[in-house]
Amino acid sequence: MTPFEVVYNKPALTLPQYIAGTSQNEVVDAEMSNCEMLLAKLHSKLRKAQDSMKLYADKKRLQHSFKVGDQVFVKLRPY
Repeated sequence: MTPFEVVYNKPALTLPQYIAGTSQNEVVDAEMSNCEMLLAKLHSKLRKAQDSMKLYADKKRLQHSFKVGDQVFVKLRPY
């Protein structure tokens, strides 16, 4: 289940993938192809940003090992 589904209780909308050459109008075909390339580029940049954010966050994390019976303080956040 995605975070979107948890918050809004419905699946997220997805964009159907355009297959080049399916439109009879050349202008529409060119625009849809450009949109597909733009979406692919945005997806790769988003992945790169996520990877770099994870890299920096992992540097600050510490490995903790707890045993049964250990008392710990848990900080809950509202998100």
